[in-house]
Amino acid sequence: MTKEKLKAWVSIQEFPKHLAVIFRLALGSILAWTVTGEFNWPVCLLMMLAMFLLTDGAFVSNEYFDYHTDMINTKHIGNDEQGVNSTGGTRVLVKGLLSRKEALWFSIICYLLSIPIGIILQFHFHTGPWTIPLGVIGIFAGWFYTAPPVRAAYRGYGEIFMAVAYYLVIFTTYYVQAGFSWIPIMVGLTQLLASPAAKFIRAFPDAEADREAGKRTPVVKYGPEKIIKVYAVLVILAIIGFIPTFLITRSPFALLTLIPTFFFIKGLIPVFNGKWRTREGLIACCKNNFQGNVMSPMILAVIFLLAYLVG
Repeated sequence: MTKEKLKAWVSIQEFPKHLAVIFRLALGSILAWTVTGEFNWPVCLLMMLAMFLLTDGAFVSNEYFDYHTDMINTKHIGNDEQGVNSTGGTRVLVKGLLSRKEALWFSIICYLLSIPIGIILQFHFHTGPWTIPLGVIGIFAGWFYTAPPVRAAYRGYGEIFMAVAYYLVIFTTYYVQAGFSWIPIMVGLTQLLASPAAKFIRAFPDAEADREAGKRTPVVKYGPEKIIKVYAVLVILAIIGFIPTFLITRSPFALLTLIPTFFFIKGLIPVFNGKWRTREGLIACCKNNFQGNVMSPMILAVIFLLAYLVG
């Protein structure tokens, strides 16, 4: 394998964006430990591997099915310098650095490898009857986000798929350690709301290419003027979603939620002053919302950990 091809394989897997899943895994795991006082490391490590495979499979399969859209997308954020805040894909397939067939098979193998892990978790470690069904939902959401016949992102409900998928990372990680509880459901509310908001705002720069490719995202279907209001409401509700953490922990450490709140509010400023209509304003919205979104589960994990250790 040449150095260029190895670099392409690394790029298409978007490892920096795996942080969004890793932090949610950490939150679910720490919640389970602080609630029960027990922790199963083999289960945790298997969950990490399964989530990595599902995330990798989703990123690469979406790149495959978004190929034609990415081909005509010249206004995406990031240009040729791809990063966590970029839109429009990694450009690896568009540039011909890897073949589409290679990407498709890689994603399928990732999904297939996650299946025996779910079986081991449920039947060997007895993590509960919902373990495999939750894994199936994860595979379904990742694959059919862009794959036919569902093609959620092309029919206007990709944001729902993303919100549910990220939300379930927290719940599932908790569930395999400690069983069902309302705690991860309540603590994860911010993620349920902030994730689709992030997807909404990141779709703005790609709207023209999406429209041309027949990708009916909410921005394409309803227009930016309406969707920017939905984005703002979701972000505000995501901030309100930190309240259960105060109620559950009853700890001053919960004030650390002001950190992601700062970035969420900073991402709203271009909305309220109208600068979201400019490319610079959109980039600011995307960047700050992403930072708040990624930091939220990490900060929540730290809060519950500190509250538990300090007592």
